[in-house]
Amino acid sequence: MPSRRIVCLATLLACSSFAPIAAQSTALAIAACTYKTCALRVEPVLFGVALVQGSSGERVARLGGFGSGVDLLLSGPDSAAAHARTYVRSTRTAAFLGLGAVVAYATVALRTDSFRGHADDGDIALTVGSVGLAIATIPFAIKAQRALSRAVWWYNAELPR
Repeated sequence: MPSRRIVCLATLLACSSFAPIAAQSTALAIAACTYKTCALRVEPVLFGVALVQGSSGERVARLGGFGSGVDLLLSGPDSAAAHARTYVRSTRTAAFLGLGAVVAYATVALRTDSFRGHADDGDIALTVGSVGLAIATIPFAIKAQRALSRAVWWYNAELPR
């Protein structure tokens, strides 16, 4: 039994020694950059937005509709990564709610016969549901944009001037 404890303790110590190395490598990568060369910002591009870096505006990533494109922020400082995770969750929630709204509205459009001239109770319920889902996306979209802005700010705050 004592040898098992020694092996467990040695394994624990060996594994814990890798965490500072990973943190140091992230810190060194950020320290190699200056604010002028590596600071991030969000800019509009054709059909979306992108993360660009430095004064040159080099495109680092295109932000996707389901929260993709923030890998650099997720691997950055802890505060930036936390806000980036909030951005991803909120963006995905807003996207799925919006997708549900589109599907509900498309179902109404396909079910409604232009020859009938009226909508039945099911059509009205789906229309109200689609509007409700569309409205429900708003707070999640706002939360996502706020989190993205904060993630970029925290990432940039760690860069040397």
